[in-house]
Amino acid sequence: MYSKLWYLAIFIILFININLVTGTHGTENNNEFIQRELDIDKSDTPKKILVGSIIGGGSHLNPMLEICRILMDRGYNVTLVAPGNFTATSTLYHSIPQIITDMRKDEYVPPEVRELYFNEYNIKNYAKVVGMFTYGYPKFFNDYLQAYKEIKADLFFCDYIVNEACFDLAWKLKKPVVGYTSDFTPPPPIRSDPMGMGSCHVSMENQSFYNRFICAIVQPLRVIWAFRGLLNDINAKRVEVGVNKYHDFRGRTNTLFLLDNFFGFEVPTAWPPLHQEIGPILPDTFPNLSPELDLFLSTHPRTMYIALGSNMFTTSENYATLLQSALELINQNILDGVIWATVKFNESELPITFNLSNDDIIPISNLINNQHPHFYIMKYAPQFAILSHENTKVFLSHGGVGSGHESMYTATPMLVLPIALDQPGNAERLELTGMALKLSKLDLKVDDIISKVVRLLNEESFKMNARRMQVLAKFNSKRKYRGADLIEMVLNLANHDSSRNENGELEVDIETLLRSWVTPDSRMGFIRGNYLDVFGVALIIALVLFICLGYGFYKAALFGFRKWSLRSRESQQSLSKTKNE
Repeated sequence: MYSKLWYLAIFIILFININLVTGTHGTENNNEFIQRELDIDKSDTPKKILVGSIIGGGSHLNPMLEICRILMDRGYNVTLVAPGNFTATSTLYHSIPQIITDMRKDEYVPPEVRELYFNEYNIKNYAKVVGMFTYGYPKFFNDYLQAYKEIKADLFFCDYIVNEACFDLAWKLKKPVVGYTSDFTPPPPIRSDPMGMGSCHVSMENQSFYNRFICAIVQPLRVIWAFRGLLNDINAKRVEVGVNKYHDFRGRTNTLFLLDNFFGFEVPTAWPPLHQEIGPILPDTFPNLSPELDLFLSTHPRTMYIALGSNMFTTSENYATLLQSALELINQNILDGVIWATVKFNESELPITFNLSNDDIIPISNLINNQHPHFYIMKYAPQFAILSHENTKVFLSHGGVGSGHESMYTATPMLVLPIALDQPGNAERLELTGMALKLSKLDLKVDDIISKVVRLLNEESFKMNARRMQVLAKFNSKRKYRGADLIEMVLNLANHDSSRNENGELEVDIETLLRSWVTPDSRMGFIRGNYLDVFGVALIIALVLFICLGYGFYKAALFGFRKWSLRSRESQQSLSKTKNE
């Protein structure tokens, strides 16, 4: 009896102690945890966002508007300011209001652009094209200013390409600004950029000392020299509209930038905190295949899809070579289908007929009118749906970022024909992933195209690497929501780190708004920021120590040599005396 009571007492004591340790005190109704608050009170957060682009077009606007669609779902008001009636004709973004700055005149191609697209791509002809937009700076600035007055924007979301006016106006009005780009220019020496850099490459890892020296020292100086006139022109135009001069030809890069890119496709590097990778930015839905296109793909199990972008074009000779190659690939039973999206296709400049290696003659009219059983030509194509189809085996592309992202997401091996701008660099990146091969617009040959298509179809490594890139693309495609989060963060910070002007509008100090993300080395200057002063002194100390040790060793060796010489002479003299005696 007593032993049972003893065991019961021990059990009660242990139960009480356990409850005391866990903090429950024996009551089941008390909550063991508190919920972490996930949301921020955004009731008084500024809501109006101005999205600005000078270039326009889907390749620049689609990723930006995809982020904006997320922000609109969160209650923000977004207005696009860009050329062309873009959102009204868009299937995905027609709910976003647009202020049209100018109608796009796609039928007119300036000679500077033709030179850029047709000839060897270098920094000189690239600077000419950039200069075309520099002359329009006052108009672009006033377009943005008028749009701002209409919507009273709280934040500017600016496309980076030739869009200094958007960033400048935000800084002038003291409004927070976030930039967007698919490729950014201040690379460390291990990375370079073929865009205007001649023989430089996206990765200098396996390059010779000569090439590394040229790309790290000489070519950047050439870029600065080529853009010096443009920088002077745009600074003069900045003064006209009341904006302070800015002496970095890359523009106002000391702000938050969202990069539509990801490591695996991009060469890994340590980006500064203000440059945030959130790519690949892709919408959740895409236009589907038409019944005719679905039937064509279903009946052609080895199809190549060709698309050179909505704004890019090449020479009529290159178009003829591509057509001849596609027909030969079908004729040799390497492929059994070709789909071509011909946005910039000019059939009047092409040969009337194509003579194949088996002596068949194919009229161009048969191809244009889709009378060839294995050829399907259309103006605009549902690209993602085509790439997603299991019978699309190869994608021949110009190498735009959007096309690259879609090809990686669908694991479609690529044959890349870069034309200009960022495309040479993208072609190199895609080739480095192991899922693509590239062509040359200056030396395009039928045999080369055929042999590379055969490799892409038959070598398992291209398919394996494409599937590996698909994994990276799918996981990283979720980061577009972080892009929207970052814009929201900037708006919330601006709300708590601003003052009101005489008109009652919020103003921020953009230099200090994101001070917690600005690395100390950018404030310390080039010498102190890179510790060149410290390393310089350390080198001097090491040299002094080396010289002192060397001098001490020299003196010790000289002293030993003299002692040895003296003893040797004394020994010889002693030996000589002995012999004389």
